[in-house]
Amino acid sequence: MRLALALFVAAAAPSSFGQSLTTNGVWHYELVEGSFLEDDCPICDRVTIPQPMRGSFELTLQEDIAPFARYELRDISFLAGSAAGRQYRVKGSGAYEVFSEFAIIQTLTLQVQIDDGITNKLCFLTNAPGPVGRLWPMIEVAADQTNGTATQIYHLNLEAAPFRELWFSTVSGLTSGHWQPPTNHVSGGDFISSAGRVVKRNRELTAKMGLMPVAPDLGLDAVDILPGGEIVYSLAQDAFSETLGPIQHGDLLSDRGRIAQRNQDLLAAFLPQPAGVDAGLDAVHVLESGEIYFSIASNIFSAKLGTLLGRGDLLSNRGKIIKRNQELLARFASAASNKDYGLDAIYIWPSGEIWFSTEEGFADQQLRLFQPGDILSDQGRLVIRNLDLLAPFAPLEVLSDFGLDALFVVTDAIAPAPAPSFTRIGMEPQTGNIRLGWQGAGRVFQVERAGQVIGPYLPLGAIRPDLFFEDGGALMSRAQSFYRLRQW
Repeated sequence: MRLALALFVAAAAPSSFGQSLTTNGVWHYELVEGSFLEDDCPICDRVTIPQPMRGSFELTLQEDIAPFARYELRDISFLAGSAAGRQYRVKGSGAYEVFSEFAIIQTLTLQVQIDDGITNKLCFLTNAPGPVGRLWPMIEVAADQTNGTATQIYHLNLEAAPFRELWFSTVSGLTSGHWQPPTNHVSGGDFISSAGRVVKRNRELTAKMGLMPVAPDLGLDAVDILPGGEIVYSLAQDAFSETLGPIQHGDLLSDRGRIAQRNQDLLAAFLPQPAGVDAGLDAVHVLESGEIYFSIASNIFSAKLGTLLGRGDLLSNRGKIIKRNQELLARFASAASNKDYGLDAIYIWPSGEIWFSTEEGFADQQLRLFQPGDILSDQGRLVIRNLDLLAPFAPLEVLSDFGLDALFVVTDAIAPAPAPSFTRIGMEPQTGNIRLGWQGAGRVFQVERAGQVIGPYLPLGAIRPDLFFEDGGALMSRAQSFYRLRQW
């Protein structure tokens, strides 16, 4: 077998329109809560009901001549409606243009086939050009059909975010309807993906910690992934390590067998009172600078700031309160505005927008209910309902909410890491499989393979934080294989 390697690094991070994507760089977008399709009949005497819509598209920069930037939407694939009722399939392409001089103005045009189960029509849609309502890289835009008829005209509302997968843990375990026992059980300590798979079992995360007695699952309260694929996390309970000694549920641990930060070190800059207490760790996000944003499980007084640090506040290990819980929820206009609802998971976008979950559910002044497992945005938006997030697992349990204890976003909208380097490529003598190993500053990776150096390259497996991959199909599929590594 002849083997060759090629490298691919994900697109550049956004700073403003027209500077966010390199030309022909591709970002993957997913529709989130608030996306819908309307099938309207202008001459009919009936109420038009918005149909929830999910799906994805690829966004690529075509032209960037300030103050104008033009993007192409490719591979549009949306599904609207419900499984029990009428469904609409939307496929096609489009163009997204942004003019940003005195104000940021967006224009969207779509050319799509809409199949309503009865007819399959070519539809042209566009928006009324207007100001951008969301922080980049989020997209919010509504488009109306321009070639509709008196009896049928479509309206699409797109709420989209640039992510490939969401990785998270739940408070309650679940049983997947897609797998066979006993592997179909997912615990609250497992790190799982919105793609419907387990990224890491809890025992894999703790395998190098030397915990005694050996416990099958210690829960999972916070997670982030550092450059090089190192997973840092906190446990839901205290434990003891034969190599590290007592471990607190507020310590930030590493899947590589080390304590990344003691809880007392995270809080030291606040001069907490009483000193030396473990306040727990419910959410964590490590910035490129090394600064750590986090939340605590128990309220504690800060002698430095002269104030109480709440369990729902977003804190920095540099002794700052980044956002109070009330600030995170301010745009939701919650009915009990002074209540602290806790902070269980966070992810911070380059724009500064914060996605998070609360420990307790709440209702806003319009009596809309938000559950503890829902992903919310500090911009006052519901991003994804908890049951929608878990739908790919088809849980057998009948619960309205499984909770959300940790969140990591696999996105193209991040700063590019330096190109990784392969450290190993060789055949395993016992199995004949090709084993690849690498070092890289990316957080997560995916191996792709092609039969020719020019491609096309197809993913060999799922996106993983691992620094190795074993290809069991290379020998059977072709005489030569070329490998390409993607990183995010």
